[in-house]
Amino acid sequence: MQYTDEELIEAIRAGGSRQEQGIRRLYEQFFYLAKAGRSKYRALDGSDLVTAYNSAVISLRKQLISGAFRGDSSLTTYLTRIFTNKCIDELRKRKSLRPETGVEYFPEVEDQTPDALSRLIQSDQVERVQRYLQAIGEVCKQILLDAEYYGYSSEEIAQRIGFSNAASVNSKKYTCLQKLREYLSNPAD
Repeated sequence: MQYTDEELIEAIRAGGSRQEQGIRRLYEQFFYLAKAGRSKYRALDGSDLVTAYNSAVISLRKQLISGAFRGDSSLTTYLTRIFTNKCIDELRKRKSLRPETGVEYFPEVEDQTPDALSRLIQSDQVERVQRYLQAIGEVCKQILLDAEYYGYSSEEIAQRIGFSNAASVNSKKYTCLQKLREYLSNPAD
């Protein structure tokens, strides 16, 4: 079943379980982009394309919630642009991992992105947070993702994971955030 742009946007902006369902619908409805990317971005393998697609969906979600998406184009067009940029980022990453043969190599065109370093730092931080979420355990991971990413209330989270009440969730969330902060403040990683 195809969902309209309005249905998807409304569900994602609603938060909680409606947002989670909206993201799932959006993800499945437009996953053909990742599959079609194989013919356009032959240097990327399947996992790179899925990574780019996942990143594009996350970016679209943020833009829908923040109101940055104004509706000047369809979700398909908008997500396709984001996905294309993410694929190009993956290609650049892959190219930058190869050793250069000449020391005098400089690109002929300057990078017009003023915050390229910021994007790299942010990407590294996202990868670190993902690793640390795995390290702090499934319950903490679910509580933090449900609260901070999906927008569930403490009452909804308590029902989802079987806690007795919202206060228990809030207490556990505080403990989980402390663990995550400890990991993030460790400069050794």
